[in-house]
Amino acid sequence: MKRTKGMTLLELMTAVAVIGVLIALAVAGTQGRIDRQRETSATRELWGAALRARQLSISTNQPVRIVVDPDVEQPDGRRYNVARWERLKCGDDLNNPDEWTVDKCPSPSCLAKTCRADSNCCSETGPDIVIPGTMVAADINNLCFLPGSGRPVFNRMDCMQGSLGSPADIAAAAPADNSILFRFASDRPKSVLMVEPLTGLSSVMDCDSQAATTNDATRKDERLAAACTAP
Repeated sequence: MKRTKGMTLLELMTAVAVIGVLIALAVAGTQGRIDRQRETSATRELWGAALRARQLSISTNQPVRIVVDPDVEQPDGRRYNVARWERLKCGDDLNNPDEWTVDKCPSPSCLAKTCRADSNCCSETGPDIVIPGTMVAADINNLCFLPGSGRPVFNRMDCMQGSLGSPADIAAAAPADNSILFRFASDRPKSVLMVEPLTGLSSVMDCDSQAATTNDATRKDERLAAACTAP
């Protein structure tokens, strides 16, 4: 009767190592998919925040800016970089909602601080949008939609206070097509938040979309393609 030969220690160690590699690859692939899903969700939420901020700036006649705050504790007890919109109060008296003047909108006392630092600076704030650790969204910080018109200005925490009556200054501060890029540490291509300088309406476009990558001139979005080449 032939005896069955068992595995040697070397064969067992090799099998365990192979299984370990396969498990690591599976976990890495799963984590990559999760990261991309979180990045896509945050990108769409930031776009929604820009649309909402514009709408509120028109309907309430108050400036609404988007801010990115670092290291903010969330309900799960963890800390993240988060973004949200803030509808800013105007005038010297923050307790008087009816006080509004062109030269003091937003309120001078709130120009250098966010409403997370001083909640009395805001009439209303939006929900926190968690920015995944694999995503960089700093470009959207201090995108502001101006009162009444909803016109956008880029990188202006003061929301053009003191210059609201100057169309030339407002036009000069409008975001360019490539101003607001979302970058990702995963293999996901960049996305661009393109904000129309006159209306404030925005769209979010992915840099791997056909409109950005096609060689067909009739289908290519030249503005998007140019924005996606920004470093």
